[in-house]
Amino acid sequence: MSTDGVWRDDGLCLVCGPENASGLHLHFRYSASGASAEGEVPAHLQGYAGTTHGGIVSALLDEAMYYAVAAQGMPNVVTGELKVRYRGPLHTGTPFVVEATCERRTRRFAKAKARILSEDRVVAEAEGLFLPVEAEFRSREAREAMEAARRREDA
Repeated sequence: MSTDGVWRDDGLCLVCGPENASGLHLHFRYSASGASAEGEVPAHLQGYAGTTHGGIVSALLDEAMYYAVAAQGMPNVVTGELKVRYRGPLHTGTPFVVEATCERRTRRFAKAKARILSEDRVVAEAEGLFLPVEAEFRSREAREAMEAARRREDA
C-alpha cells in the first residue's frame, strides 16, 4: 500500500516482482484451469542449509493461487486464509514448478488450491481463501477493471 492508502503494484513483490533484486522473478502462465510458474530458489532464501525456508514455500503457493484467481476474472483480491501442508523439503538451487487452480469464485470470495513439484514429487500443497479488496483501497485503474468485470458477469 502506498502512502496515500491505495494499493498499487510497484514491481517489488518477492515472488514475481521484476524490480526486486533479491526476489524470485517468477513469470506466471495462465491456462483455462489456473496458473503456473517454474523457478529455483536461491540459497539466500534458505532456512536450514540447502532447504528453502518454509515461509518462502508458503509465499510461492500463495502467489500461484492469487494468479489462478486473477485468471478467472478476480484480480483485486487479498489472501484471507492460507492452509499449507509441507510434504518434504524444497531444496535451494533445484528446479520446481508451482501450479494453482481456482476452485470456486463468487462476488464475495474465491477458493484456490496450489502445489509445488520438485524432484518428481509434491513438496507442498495449499488451499486459500481470497477476498476482494475494498474499492477505496484500489487505484482508479483497478476499480475500473473490477467494475467492467462485474458488468460482464451480470450480462
